[in-house]
Amino acid sequence: MTDKIETIIRTEGGVRVSVDEWDDGGVWLSLINRGSSTYTPLTRAEAEQLLVGLQAILSKEVTA
Repeated sequence: MTDKIETIIRTEGGVRVSVDEWDDGGVWLSLINRGSSTYTPLTRAEAEQLLVGLQAILSKEVTA
């Protein structure tokens, strides 16, 4: 039996964002909003690129 990894967040704007394991190390990315939804598989390399981009944005100092 394997444990599937799934992460779901709901944004302040009401969008449901989820990431799930997909095909041997890949990621299934979902964006669901009222009246629309979109899904895409990402290879491991693509998911790593997305992670690098998110980390670069989040590492910037926030000024109020």
